[in-house]
Amino acid sequence: MYVHALQRLGGFNTKVQSQNSIDSLLKDYITQTMALGIEKMKKIIENLKPVPLPEHDGVCYPSFITFREKGAAQTLQDNTNFQSRETDIMICTYPKSGSHWINEITNMLIRKKAELDNLTKASTMLETISDFSVTDILPSPRLLNTHCQFQYLPKKHIENRSKIIHLIRNPKDTCVSYYHHSRKEHIFLSFFGTWNEFFDMWMSGKCAYGSWYTYEKEIEQAEKDFPGMIFTCSYEEIKKDPKAEIRKLADFLEVQCTDTLIEDIAKATSFENMKENKVDLSKAADGITHIYRKGIVGDWKNHFTVAQNEQFDAQYAEEFQDSSYKYMFD
Repeated sequence: MYVHALQRLGGFNTKVQSQNSIDSLLKDYITQTMALGIEKMKKIIENLKPVPLPEHDGVCYPSFITFREKGAAQTLQDNTNFQSRETDIMICTYPKSGSHWINEITNMLIRKKAELDNLTKASTMLETISDFSVTDILPSPRLLNTHCQFQYLPKKHIENRSKIIHLIRNPKDTCVSYYHHSRKEHIFLSFFGTWNEFFDMWMSGKCAYGSWYTYEKEIEQAEKDFPGMIFTCSYEEIKKDPKAEIRKLADFLEVQCTDTLIEDIAKATSFENMKENKVDLSKAADGITHIYRKGIVGDWKNHFTVAQNEQFDAQYAEEFQDSSYKYMFD
């Protein structure tokens, strides 16, 4: 499979190429393929207009190309039918929980290199991929991701008991980050309102991908149903002690790492370094990032009114009172 892809680069001879050369050519091929995808995306975005968010079973979704072309029901069905490999690793997060961050950390652990990769989270996000054959060129273990609820994960991934990494973040900060993201990602999220309007959307579970509570409780139940398959970590804990949390993740992935590599990965995946140097598809429209904004804990205090905080706390207490996750950021 990979040799066939590499031959498209020209001059490839399996008799004379070392494994290092094959790996290098494969990386070049993937980089070129993804670069073409970015250029294509820029052209597509230039001609797109905001549309009403597609909906399925009462949940709205971003109007990505896949959802526009196939509809929400078919896109989600395709996700569940994705042909997983036993070695696949899936990152599952509610939007704006730090998914780009955990994706980069995991990628570095898999490669055992503290270097930012040319591949982006967006290029391996299941619900945005129109033709899954593009993932065939990715070497194992493939690092994939989705914001869709657990019920829409590939069935084969669950059957294989393949690894899942779940990152959770304080919902107040998640809500604020989602608001700022939605204001800039208006082509796919069709939001042009105020903070107060977005807050009401969040409280009623009408944001794209639905209710934060529904998402997190589904993942929590899956952790109980499939012991050892899901590794849950929190944004706040990684912020507080990145080296310790990266070590825990490496242990889950069964990746042998030196303390030096762990420290280097922590530095390479700092917010400042990623904002400055990571390939960022969100710049395709106007050159301005809306993936990396502040990267801090507690920014919700700059947005919530006293009344909103009380309303949020009341809902949180009712919806999440029995969750073990709440101790990860309280």
